[in-house]
This record gives sequence, C-alpha cells and structure tokens, in this order.
Amino acid sequence: MAIMRMWKAGTLSKSERGFTLIELALVLFVIGLVVAVTFPKLTGFGRGDLKLTSRHLIRTVQLLVDRAEATKRLYRLNYDLEKQEYWATVLQSASGGEGEFVPVDPALLTRVTLPEPIRISDVTTLRQGKITEGEAYTQFYPNGWVERTLFHLTDQEKETVTLVVQPLTGRVKVLEGYVEIE
Repeated sequence: MAIMRMWKAGTLSKSERGFTLIELALVLFVIGLVVAVTFPKLTGFGRGDLKLTSRHLIRTVQLLVDRAEATKRLYRLNYDLEKQEYWATVLQSASGGEGEFVPVDPALLTRVTLPEPIRISDVTTLRQGKITEGEAYTQFYPNGWVERTLFHLTDQEKETVTLVVQPLTGRVKVLEGYVEIE
C-alpha cells in the first residue's frame, strides 16, 4: 500500500519503477533468438538420423567382434529388411557339436528397430550374395574374423551411406553415397 502512495506521489526510485520498453524488447529478442536456434533441433528429435544410426550399427558390429573372440563362440548379426530391425544371436551348441542360434542376453544387446525414415536397403555377404528383402546375417567367428558385409542405409532416398565390414579386423568403413564393392 505504501508503494502505491509513493507511486502516485511520484517518489519511487528508478529501481522500483519496473522495466523500460527497451529492456522488455531486448528480453523478447533474446528469447526469440534462442527459440530460432533450438527449434529445428527439437522438431527433429525422435526422428531418424542417418549418422547416429550408422554409429550405433558400427558399435554393434565392434561389440560382436570382441564378444565372439572373448567367448570363443560364433555370433550372428541378423537383419530383417521387411521390419527394418537388427539383432544379435549366438550359437548354442549341443553336446554333438550341432546347435541353433539363440538371441544374446538382452543385457548385452537388444533387438533394434530402425527409426523412421532410416532403412537398410540391402545387405551383401559372400555367403548369401545381395539381399534386398527378407532376412540376412553377418557371422562373427571365434578367431576374431568377420564375414565381409556391405550394407546400405538410406534416409528417404535423400542420403545414402555404405557400410563395409572388413573381414580381418572387424572394422567398419563408412562411405558416402551408394557404393558397390566387388
């Protein structure tokens, strides 16, 4: 109440009067600038990013190379081109040496569905050739070798990345665009 009387009397100090129009305009300008810079990143949040998906797939390959060599077991990285998923399996050997591939421990690696609009357009291996539909796989051997694999990731046909899994090292080479390698 005392402030209202002082305001009516015109005895308020400069700090008690409030904000000037210039100060308010400056604050609104800064808020608008922050929104303009962050909005494009926020609208893309949750959508597929080709580089991020490539990095995740590369880390999965490297994990399976290390895991196969450490445990001396045969692993597979499976690709479902219809559902756009990939997952890892390990050979569960029976006493006679034969066995079946079973999913790896979910604590190690879970089934991954590619985010829209990212797609695996095809997978090429020596054993299976070029696969454009259905399922394919890459084998990871206990001695640290990997079946040479070439696959293409696309982003709604706008951008394509070629990933090449090197057989001796298990390293993945990333090439820009759609590249066919013999």
